[in-house]
Amino acid sequence: MASTAVPARVRWAVEHLAPRPGERVLDIGSGTGASVELLLEMLEGADAAGPAHSAVVAIDRSAKAVDRIRRRVPQAVADEVVDLRVSDLAGLDPAVGPLDAAVAVNINVFWTSDAAAELAALARVLAPDGRLLIAYGDGPAPGMDRRHLDRVEASVAASPWFAVNGRLDGDHGSALAAVRTARPS
Repeated sequence: MASTAVPARVRWAVEHLAPRPGERVLDIGSGTGASVELLLEMLEGADAAGPAHSAVVAIDRSAKAVDRIRRRVPQAVADEVVDLRVSDLAGLDPAVGPLDAAVAVNINVFWTSDAAAELAALARVLAPDGRLLIAYGDGPAPGMDRRHLDRVEASVAASPWFAVNGRLDGDHGSALAAVRTARPS
């Protein structure tokens, strides 16, 4: 399926999320759609999630980005295997859930704020024990990436809805892994 190259940092993050066939995944800030394409491959394409639900819910604040994704995976969108939405994370419709996992690559709201509204939105759409992977960078976590992850880890750890599972460092980025433990009221 890979129509164009998938950036190494995106491949690294999605592989660490380890989506499994039949799961439903939220792709936050999908941008070019490279992550959507890779998720579809890992979820086994059109057979993913079954006919009642899209396998991938892809959100981006930019209508242009959503249009790029639509052009990148047109059949998956037409078959409703991919649910595309112009939305920021805090405004995500809870009805898209339940989702099994969520991935964000280089999404600045997590390191520029406490992301409380965004984490609450994630907790509303992720199923119990739903996985979250927030990744940064193009390489191992020197300096800036590590500081980004320090802030992200503090925000996620302070959240009443998530437990931090750990940090990952790799050749193509750094990430924080967490699991949803509670749902906002």
